[in-house]
Amino acid sequence: MTAPGAAPARWIVLVQRGDPASLYEVAAMTASATALGVEVFLVWFGEALDAFAGGQLDEPSPTGTSAAALLDSARESGRLRHLACSASAVSSRTGVDGVRARVDDLVGWPTVVGLMRAAERALVW
Repeated sequence: MTAPGAAPARWIVLVQRGDPASLYEVAAMTASATALGVEVFLVWFGEALDAFAGGQLDEPSPTGTSAAALLDSARESGRLRHLACSASAVSSRTGVDGVRARVDDLVGWPTVVGLMRAAERALVW
């Protein structure tokens, strides 16, 4: 949580697992963190990027809320940015253009490392 007047906490989450349970977990964690004032950067890789760019997060979970709905609520806070690994975008099933349509930016590994160094927390999901 961020103290009043302090710079907001920043987390970077490297999202690589594409199974529905993992994607729901990362979406729930992101929605919770942004609601508490934390800035979250999700960097999408591999199978997770394919699921995100391909719209597979729209499927409802057992609780009835989809991972996409949780990410949309986090996005509305203004504290969430979606980034995609440029190498994963090239090999994505949706293609680079499909990925670009879903993320804020494509980034290379040096940018990811820089974000990790500047973040309060770096997580791999």
